[in-house]
Amino acid sequence: MAAAGQINRRRPEKKGPAGRDAPRNRRRRPPGKVMTGLWIALMALFFVEALFYAWCRVQCVNAGYGIDRETRRHQALLKERNTMRIELARLKSPERIETIARTRLGLVMPDAQRTVTLP
Repeated sequence: MAAAGQINRRRPEKKGPAGRDAPRNRRRRPPGKVMTGLWIALMALFFVEALFYAWCRVQCVNAGYGIDRETRRHQALLKERNTMRIELARLKSPERIETIARTRLGLVMPDAQRTVTLP
């Protein structure tokens, strides 16, 4: 209750529709179209990020498959190189060369009279 000489300095209550009290510090909400636009933009951004992430993962998996394929190819080439080295050593063996010279070419070892020593 106010004292006899004092004036009531409170603002009068504003009445809203249907006689209810209207809130004083009511925030204004953005219109529905703006909120919907923001929501759509956010979802589109999320979708683009998801697609980019999926693309990156696919590229990583493909790179892994490529590395695995090249590693297997490298191992096969190393195995083939070792096989070729063994074959080269077999083909260069003096016993084999002497056998081919005697059987296919009809060559014989020269005796001491046919050998010439150069100074």
